[in-house]
Amino acid sequence: MRLCAIQQPYPYTPEEAPAAVEFLIRELNSCDPSLDLIVTPEYSNCPSSFPVGESLPFAIAHTAELVEAARAAAVRCHAVTALSYCAEIGAGVYRNTTRIFAPDGTVAGDYYKQQLTVREPTARQVDNSYALDFRPPAIVEVNGIRFGFVTCYDAYFTEYAQHLAYLKPDVVLVCSHQRGERFEVLEMLNRSLAFHTNAFVVRASVGMGMEKQTGGCSMVVDPSGRILANAGSCNGKLICEVGDIHWKYLRSDGFGGGMIANDRFIEQGRTPWSYRPAGSSVRLDDRRMPYPRICAHRGFSQIAPENTLPAFGAAIALGADEIEFDLWQSRDGVPVVMHDPTLDRVSNGSGLITEKTLSELKKLDFGSRFAPAFAGLKIASFEEILKRFPRQAVFNIHIKSSGSDRIDPDYLRRIAELIRKYDCSDHVYICGRADIMEALLQTEPELPRCMGAGPDPSKLDVVEKAIRYRCRKLQFMKPYVNRALIDRAHEHGIRCNLFWSDDPEEAAGFLADGIDTVLSNHYWQVAQVIHPEICCR
Repeated sequence: MRLCAIQQPYPYTPEEAPAAVEFLIRELNSCDPSLDLIVTPEYSNCPSSFPVGESLPFAIAHTAELVEAARAAAVRCHAVTALSYCAEIGAGVYRNTTRIFAPDGTVAGDYYKQQLTVREPTARQVDNSYALDFRPPAIVEVNGIRFGFVTCYDAYFTEYAQHLAYLKPDVVLVCSHQRGERFEVLEMLNRSLAFHTNAFVVRASVGMGMEKQTGGCSMVVDPSGRILANAGSCNGKLICEVGDIHWKYLRSDGFGGGMIANDRFIEQGRTPWSYRPAGSSVRLDDRRMPYPRICAHRGFSQIAPENTLPAFGAAIALGADEIEFDLWQSRDGVPVVMHDPTLDRVSNGSGLITEKTLSELKKLDFGSRFAPAFAGLKIASFEEILKRFPRQAVFNIHIKSSGSDRIDPDYLRRIAELIRKYDCSDHVYICGRADIMEALLQTEPELPRCMGAGPDPSKLDVVEKAIRYRCRKLQFMKPYVNRALIDRAHEHGIRCNLFWSDDPEEAAGFLADGIDTVLSNHYWQVAQVIHPEICCR
């Protein structure tokens, strides 16, 4: 099978871009029937760095002829042709797309780049909404060959490569720019990609000039990780002939063992519980999750005992954007989840929670006072929450302590260490009174802070305190909130929570007034009105 990757010259200025597109069209037009696969670089129809707002008009003006050249090459050569370009996939919606043309010229399938760079949506004006929810890696099958895709920035995400490997591709198409990356890094990334997916890798990129040692490196790599051909800085067609395109690299199953497919050798020892939280259950982090939001106060406390694993699990299972819970420090220094300073209201125990060790607290029943069906339910430690629900919602963590005592900085450090241990730093923020915000600013400044309204919310000073302690958020208490306070907070980039509303109509009114997140005990009733799409999440 003859594989062809076209290396396009990189235009350093927008004025040079038309010539680069014309170069690619000429290369496509000169492809001959000896080729079985043709691959082009990323953003073939807008290959330069354009000023913001100019990339998309250029792409639109240079798309039709390029697409026709790719389609014609597929038909003329009877070859699978992969065109990577800024494509219109709906009325006025453009995406970073790799389109597969079958040998008869029909479109066999599309891949939309999964991991877009931070600047890409604005600089290139491409849509990234599809990338904000679960999508398995794309596989397009043509004539019995399974094609997978890794576009440019995708190449750095090894966990994505492992997911792709699970889908058993025969060939991984790498359409790329990576203009500033060193040759040796590009070789390493693509050898590793081939090795871990147990597939041939065909990479097409842009050449940065013969004197450069970055970019370029269109290449073909076999499933063992061996580079079969590498264009370096040379532009034009890189052609490489390989044998059985379905060939898989076999290796010994450990020293002295039998032969086994390489991807299977890796998969059989996988321990996913030791990796970063991932998969379809993971939600967007606090900075990227859109507003408005509904925060399940103490979990879905209407149907399960407040501040317990069942309450949190129910809220998360129903699609809660955020869950709120309260932390106290046990006598032996363990952060545990409960609202009151005393045990009497929610358990069969009595006395102050701070006077009990975790072992003593675990002997108590935190369920039967809510309903007999929950009899025997144990108190949850903070670590249990993090371990059970990592990155599955944003956590609004209210740190509680006696009003007469200063918060222990070491206790805050332990909380921060647990958050980092379970990779939840981007999915939490800490709510509390002024002394807690001040202590956090001194001991753990990277933890996002939310200024609580304080013991006397009628003072209406929560906004000024939030500014003073450089908080990302603040939490008003009903009814001590007005539009002027919300607007002042927003002027300083501070998001506004409201504690609380269980009435959907009232909650909608607060959101209309500028509140960003409403805390609610009746999560489901409020969420169905505020987020009617919730049932489909």
